[in-house]
Amino acid sequence: MRAMMILVIGVLLLGTLIAPFSEAASVEQTGITKAIPEAQLPSVLLVESFLNPQAERVGESAEGIHLTWWPWSDETGSNWPDDDAKARIGQLGLSGEAGTLYNGQIDLQTANAMKFQTLLIELEGTIELVREETGDVSLSIAVELTPLVNLSDSTIVSIFISEDRSMDHHGRVTEHLIRDMMPQVGFSVDANNTTKTTWKVPSAHLAAAGIDFEEQPHGWHITFAFFGDLEGGEENRLLGLYHTAAPTSWDSTTPSDFFVPLFLLLLCAVVASGAVMGSFKREKGMPKIDAQWTSNEPPSIQFRILAGTQPLSLTGCTTVDPWAIRGGFKRVNIPAGRSHEFAIRFKQAEAEDCHISLSVEVEELGAWTQYLRLASPHEALRSVEVGEHEPSSGEDA
Repeated sequence: MRAMMILVIGVLLLGTLIAPFSEAASVEQTGITKAIPEAQLPSVLLVESFLNPQAERVGESAEGIHLTWWPWSDETGSNWPDDDAKARIGQLGLSGEAGTLYNGQIDLQTANAMKFQTLLIELEGTIELVREETGDVSLSIAVELTPLVNLSDSTIVSIFISEDRSMDHHGRVTEHLIRDMMPQVGFSVDANNTTKTTWKVPSAHLAAAGIDFEEQPHGWHITFAFFGDLEGGEENRLLGLYHTAAPTSWDSTTPSDFFVPLFLLLLCAVVASGAVMGSFKREKGMPKIDAQWTSNEPPSIQFRILAGTQPLSLTGCTTVDPWAIRGGFKRVNIPAGRSHEFAIRFKQAEAEDCHISLSVEVEELGAWTQYLRLASPHEALRSVEVGEHEPSSGEDA
């Protein structure tokens, strides 16, 4: 029982150490920054699924970066946003029916045939969650774009913010739902000409799309898809694809942020482990003591001592008046795991309960006095009530 209490206290202490750090990591949203990762390989497909009114995908499945469009809120009363889905349909010149696109193409074979085999545009920069003066969170994307070849003037980059798993208020569920689309132009399409710019998405715009990075910090992805063609071309081909999870508090942490909490956790674990092991050792090392009356005239108590995992010594035995022990008490040594029996005789029987103090020394655990109370033998009781005195090295009997 004592070991369990120590273990519980240790766990609570660990939780106390972790809680402030975890709270700071989940609540603080100012200046959380994440670098845009390297481009996806040219072989990776961008798979865009336009759901039917039943929130089902239509079309051939394929591996790649998946995005889901929902254009049916007006027809179904869903609270999912559909304005960007309708804009995307118009942008691609689609009929509005459910279907799947691969790199912007209506069939997988065409998409594979139109793939570029090398990287055409480099995108570097950071995605940052910024606290506005109102206290709301906005999105800031500072980038450097560098075409590696001359691109067509129609080249555009679309920024998609998708929710990994989304449910509308009717219970429809889908994955990779596009919450917001932001087409961007205004960058150089000339080879090796770098454009530096910052795209900002205010909190009001995010809220209108159902995006709340503070209330729901996890489960978002941001995709940068470049569409266009090489200089002189007129096709709408995928030129580059960048995809990453939205930044969270953990993206802004450094190894030094973990040093103090980890050190405290390690120290706490060592202390708790030592306390638990010490408690287990103490419980295993404690002797079991049994005492009962064996005769009334003359009164006599028979003791049976069973040693635990540590050897012990009985160094003394005394009683409280009016009871008086007949003769003296000799020191008894009991090896670990062994039992020993002996009898204590009294000068005469008394009407009061008999209070006995037994001095015990256990190797490595210390010395203490074990108190026992036996009902008077006149009442013919044989029960023993044992009250343990806390160990204290060198305590007098």
